[in-house]
Amino acid sequence: MVDYQFLGMVAVILAVVTRGSLLPVVAVTGLIAVVTLAYEAGTRWYRRRHPRPAPKPARGASTPPDAELNRWMTAVERVLGSPD
Repeated sequence: MVDYQFLGMVAVILAVVTRGSLLPVVAVTGLIAVVTLAYEAGTRWYRRRHPRPAPKPARGASTPPDAELNRWMTAVERVLGSPD
């Protein structure tokens, strides 16, 4: 996707620097647009061809075993069900 705001800023700066000369403004702005489009097309092509590997889960952040979870659930039920 072309960033039109950036291209407009480049065109205005070039118009000020070249004192309103039309040919350099159009040529350089067009060149920057083509380079930007080529870069975006290249990154999309590269990402299609080289997918990122899936992140590996951390070793210490695994889920607790069922026995430990059941033990905690019985303790919580006991606390919540107590008459105190």
